Amino acid sequence: MPKAVICAYARTPIGKFRGALSRYSATDLGSMVVKNLIEKVGIEPRDEIIDQVYIGQVLQAGSGQAPARQVAINAGLPYSTPCTTINKVCGSSLKAVMIAASDIVAGHANVIIAGGIESMSNSPYFVREKNKGEKIDSKILKSVMMHDGLTDAFDGTSMGMTGEIVAEEFSLSRDMADSYAVRSHALANAAWENGWLEDEIIEMDELKKDQGIRSETNIQSLAKLEPVFKKDGQVTAGNASQVSDGASAVLVCSEEIAKKKGWPILAEIIDYTTSGVEPRRVMVAPISAVETLLQRNKLDIMEIDVVEHNEAFAAASVAVQMALKVPEDRFNIHGGAVAIGHPLGATGTRCLMTTVNALNRTGGRRGIVTICLGGGNAVAMLIESNKM
Repeated sequence: MPKAVICAYARTPIGKFRGALSRYSATDLGSMVVKNLIEKVGIEPRDEIIDQVYIGQVLQAGSGQAPARQVAINAGLPYSTPCTTINKVCGSSLKAVMIAASDIVAGHANVIIAGGIESMSNSPYFVREKNKGEKIDSKILKSVMMHDGLTDAFDGTSMGMTGEIVAEEFSLSRDMADSYAVRSHALANAAWENGWLEDEIIEMDELKKDQGIRSETNIQSLAKLEPVFKKDGQVTAGNASQVSDGASAVLVCSEEIAKKKGWPILAEIIDYTTSGVEPRRVMVAPISAVETLLQRNKLDIMEIDVVEHNEAFAAASVAVQMALKVPEDRFNIHGGAVAIGHPLGATGTRCLMTTVNALNRTGGRRGIVTICLGGGNAVAMLIESNKM
């Protein structure tokens, strides 16, 4: 049976909402990343070696037809390249990798680009139920970002409120969430200061590093922020993931073709799964996803060297780390979305490459990346480093 391996990765620095990357469309960002990705292993765009391109994007309204196709063609890939756009909310790009791995293991492909894109800054507004000839009042405009990205479709619960729900379920204090947020900024800043993230990033004139990291963040400054979603709640702008722009992608190949081409094998994709819970409890969905991977592969959490959980909210990460009993020095060791940002469709492969990066830096063997996603699902993937 063919093995699916990761041979390269690339991403933009993550830009703040209406920040340094806001002049680019999501597909523009994706094309830049894909062009850089194939250059890393010496693929010429017109070689016709890429069997598939899978690109995740959540806020597709206004992006034009076939965003994945736009990304590929504008990166110089030939017109013959098959392309598919995926929307699995925050798990979109990790799902793209899951599909890529399945294609390779099934023998249907050898070289696949899988990634994600998002420009939350450029997400448009829309109108429902407009009568013919009726003028559009700006008051009835709805945000695509809020409606399709940040609000539960079943009962209208904001994603922020799901952060409050998980905090209540796990009896988490505001101080615990704020302390975790301070940790995220400190670790992300340290990762940049030490040069640990440079290998992930493509060169851009507008931005040299992730824009949202605040090295000066401390408990005192966070304590001054008011809760956003619930009176006397704990989710604030300081302990939630940042609305962001960015793109990321990985090159997924069969082990055989990687060795034949002499490409680096950074990690092997071992297993992956999707879990589901009640939509309002979406923040706990990664717990059962990770447990499934551990059980299926007969592993204990202490046999996992790096766990990368998307920090949708600090409270969610505290709950996941607590429930799974992940040691502090193995959990989100390069910081996470609270500091770096969360461009919805791009986050999955950003988290995946950070996991690969962290394993190779520390000499670890196994890593798990997991992400919750609106609607009550979570995705998770188990990988093994090739640089032990």
